[in-house]
Amino acid sequence: MTDKQEEQQNNVKEHALSGLVWTFLERFGAQCVTFIVSIILARLLDPVVFGTVAIVTVLMEILNVFIDSGLGSALIQKKDADDLDFSSVFYFNIFMCVLLYFLLFFIAPLIAGFYDIPELTSIIRVMGLTLIISGVRNVQRAFVSRNLQFKRFFFSTLGGTVGSAILGIWMAYRSCGVWALVAQSLFSNIVGTAILWLTVKWRPKPVFSFKRFCGLFTFGWQLLVSSLINTVYNNLRQLIIGKMYSTQSLAMYNRGYMIPNVIVINVNSAIEAFCFRLCHPRRTTSLRSEQ
Repeated sequence: MTDKQEEQQNNVKEHALSGLVWTFLERFGAQCVTFIVSIILARLLDPVVFGTVAIVTVLMEILNVFIDSGLGSALIQKKDADDLDFSSVFYFNIFMCVLLYFLLFFIAPLIAGFYDIPELTSIIRVMGLTLIISGVRNVQRAFVSRNLQFKRFFFSTLGGTVGSAILGIWMAYRSCGVWALVAQSLFSNIVGTAILWLTVKWRPKPVFSFKRFCGLFTFGWQLLVSSLINTVYNNLRQLIIGKMYSTQSLAMYNRGYMIPNVIVINVNSAIEAFCFRLCHPRRTTSLRSEQ
């Protein structure tokens, strides 16, 4: 091994370790803040509130799978992805977000009737706005991941989490009930997306290629199916509990399910980022020289 190759290998390891640290800090920091805020809110809000929001959160998670459609991963993996690829996926995501939101808007009364929770209609319609925000954010996240700028995730995620925590606690203290959690979720997504757009240089171009999109979708649809099955499997029981039992029971189950998984999710995310960097040494070193 030549000195140049050895230096390149050391740079890859250093960059990969940096990504591992930043990813872990992002996940762990956000989850710690969320955990502490959950304890505070549990003292201020009725458990029924958490169960009601849990139903909507599960629906949002399932619909978010369709928004990305595996295209974000396809952009990250494609070796020669350019602005045409990113812009095509961006405009498709926006279209899907608007379509899914209007669909959710009109079927919200049916969902509320199914669970016999009248206020669920307005909650779904407001929280559904996070779908559109996700469409604006997803391609930016793919660009950051592809360019290995994981530090951007740290600031956007933590900024949104801390800001929404303050808002949620204030609204709960003001006896806003379920809307404290709704505002917290919406505010977190808006602030996180805004910070990402301010710190990342990429912007969509007024171009769209159906051929490029089909090429990316050919790879991404398999990830879509896999992610959809996994998301439905992990969350379906919560929808069933919300129907068969009380929303208070769902709240207890939801909190008990999420808290033990915090460590697992954080470690898995950090290791995935670490492995991605090690498996793409050329991209890592070339991008580092550009930044």
